[in-house]
Amino acid sequence: MKPIFTAEAVHKSFNDPKNGVSLRALGGLSLEIRQGEFVSIIGPSGSGKTTLLYLLAGFLRPDSGKLLYRGEEVRGPSPERTVIFQEYGLFPWKTAAGNVEFPLKARCMPAAARRAEALKYISMVHLDGFADKYPHQLSGGMKQRVGIARALACDPKVVLMDEPFAALDNITRELLQEEILRLWSGLGKTFVLVTHHLEEAIFMSRRIILMSSRPGRVKEVVDIDLPEPRTADIKTHPRFVELKSRLTRSLREEVEKSIAAGIEPELVKDKGVIRVSR
Repeated sequence: MKPIFTAEAVHKSFNDPKNGVSLRALGGLSLEIRQGEFVSIIGPSGSGKTTLLYLLAGFLRPDSGKLLYRGEEVRGPSPERTVIFQEYGLFPWKTAAGNVEFPLKARCMPAAARRAEALKYISMVHLDGFADKYPHQLSGGMKQRVGIARALACDPKVVLMDEPFAALDNITRELLQEEILRLWSGLGKTFVLVTHHLEEAIFMSRRIILMSSRPGRVKEVVDIDLPEPRTADIKTHPRFVELKSRLTRSLREEVEKSIAAGIEPELVKDKGVIRVSR
């Protein structure tokens, strides 16, 4: 399958504003992500997972090395690559439909067409009847569904997700995992998920990229060869248990290295401000 992303010896560092020390987030990372696949990125805190996701989105650029999207260097954000964040990021003064319409308005789509498109994606995430509700009238799971609908309404080639379920309760989290997989299988887009939740990564992914302790590199890439379709009861399948055991051992090795080195969570530069990202 043709790669949609290719990273070759990518390095990325940030300066700590407190002491001026340069922190290496990524140290020669190389990988390929294939078109149309669902990939999860896991690793210990400080391994550069969020940094990598922001590089793929075009929010950041490598210090050295190459990062290619469809054979061309990533030079900045693109509507072909959309991001779903852990924070819902909804405009509180806009309805659910208004939030989904927002990126379509930026593309100068006529009002009637925007509304129709927004309602289509709201229906796709099973929020029929909630189009005219405001964020404060929605549960956390509903807000994230609106965020997903807004991301998909742009018709991107790639959906990048930065721990989108972290703030949700377990049941809502599982339901949204299944929802995302349903959408992925039906839309044929490339999904990349950053998560600390190992079971989530195994359940949702077709491949897992496991990052080393900082400076982050690819420690290993694991094919997730589980039966289809994926349902909640697959977590008791012998192959799931085997994969979880193997990945837990590998991840634990990197966490222990991070603890031994006293590595703090990575610093991610967001719109000119250094912030801590776990």
